[in-house]
Amino acid sequence: MLLTIGLLIFVSVIFTDIFTGFNLFQLFFSVLFLTFGLNFFRERSTEYLGSLIFGIILLLDLFNLFPTNLNFWQLFLLLIASYLIALGLDMFFVKKKSHQKSKNEIIEFELPHSSSPEEIEIITQADWTNLTLDSSNINSSLKMKAIVDKNIFSFKKQLDLHSLKISNKLKVSNVKVPQRAKITFYLNEEVNFSYKANLNVSDAFLDFREIKIKEVNLKVTASKITLIPSEKENSNVEINSEISSINITLPKKVGLVLNHIGDINFKNFENMIKRDDGTYVSNNFSEAISTCYINVLSDMSRLNIEII
Repeated sequence: MLLTIGLLIFVSVIFTDIFTGFNLFQLFFSVLFLTFGLNFFRERSTEYLGSLIFGIILLLDLFNLFPTNLNFWQLFLLLIASYLIALGLDMFFVKKKSHQKSKNEIIEFELPHSSSPEEIEIITQADWTNLTLDSSNINSSLKMKAIVDKNIFSFKKQLDLHSLKISNKLKVSNVKVPQRAKITFYLNEEVNFSYKANLNVSDAFLDFREIKIKEVNLKVTASKITLIPSEKENSNVEINSEISSINITLPKKVGLVLNHIGDINFKNFENMIKRDDGTYVSNNFSEAISTCYINVLSDMSRLNIEII
């Protein structure tokens, strides 16, 4: 409004022969509609687009760029037409976008027993992904299923003699993602595993209860992690957490020794006993069949321990 008033004062003094009466009134509203309509380039809106179209019409008429001079009622009809055109364009492009086919792809993989080594290492790198790892009564060593939008994610799988590497990374940073990718691992209860993961803005449910796993290494950023340690053997878990929520769900048969270093926003260690060396031990440690040793290095994260 300040810009419009200042411009009107300027042109009324300098161009007195041109901008008089109705022209000055029309200039005021042309600048007003254009100023409001320019917001369309920042935020796509029917209202902004209609204002931009009508502001251009007023400006063209002001400088007699139309074949005939437009009167008030003609301009009023063009105002209505501008917003109808904007609404029609908006509906056209929204409808066109809604009819685009989904690029979701289902990727499945199975590793037979015959080709599996004594221990299989699973390595996962994922952005914006719902990740599930669970035991399963399957005939193969492991099975994986992923649902990934190929327009958004770059999914890669690499298998060698001792490891399976899965990478599901965003193609473009700071992109508005409509839904997360989904990756699920089904692990054979009779096979030995180790697991490494680098997760960004992801949700992970890692249920190792029935899995033979000794080593777990997690590096997580802005993610939510639920981890259930193995009941079948002793395990070591390393967690490097930045701005994440870590929930350790402890079976009654598993004792926990926890060592924590770094900043933490919230912690719940109700079922833990602090020792003289600064580590924590779960209160079911003496009755436990197996033990999980967890080292947590955290920065601005939440850490919760619960026994089930």
